[in-house]
Amino acid sequence: MPRFTIRKTAFGRLPADEDADDGKGLPTPKRIKLAARRAAGIAEAKGVLEHLPGPGESLHAVCTARMDLTDVLGALLEKLGRCERMLVATLGFNRKNLKAMLGWLDAGAVSSLALVASLFFRAHQGSLWAETLTEFRERRQRAACCHSHAKVVTLAFASGERLSIEGSANLCGNGSGREQFALVHDAALCAWHSQWIGELVAKHESDESASPGAG
Repeated sequence: MPRFTIRKTAFGRLPADEDADDGKGLPTPKRIKLAARRAAGIAEAKGVLEHLPGPGESLHAVCTARMDLTDVLGALLEKLGRCERMLVATLGFNRKNLKAMLGWLDAGAVSSLALVASLFFRAHQGSLWAETLTEFRERRQRAACCHSHAKVVTLAFASGERLSIEGSANLCGNGSGREQFALVHDAALCAWHSQWIGELVAKHESDESASPGAG
């Protein structure tokens, strides 16, 4: 009887790209290509957010494979200043995304960050999820996995803006094709999304204490 092994699904970029945020260990041509792609993604995110929606308005955008949703979040932080509370629901993410989130926390750009990812992601990226839990707990931030396919981010800025991002995009890029998202400037919507994401974290974060890398 023939045998076969099912390969686990990888999220985001290739391991060489995602593990070495600065391109360390890659040949020079690949480092240059990696830097150019990331610069293009950041530039694209800033271009998309050149005109932010006013209260009660929304901005609809299509992302190319160059741009991670973390590029969009970074551009918003740069544009609007300190975010007092960020909540993220994503199917999955990669190590570059994790480094970005930790960087925002360490720099004080984000004061509080709660993260929900999927059980499917944890089953395929157990070591990255374990690392995430360790880093988040060291910074007194909250994270949990559950049965979720949602891709939503809420941002409560110190300046008073309350924004929500809804769409098909995870924190990481999809590697090809297109993703879409809507950026909505509405306090009530931000509060509603923040509530259910926060409830998921509160309900499931205790599940991580026994074996955070388990599938």
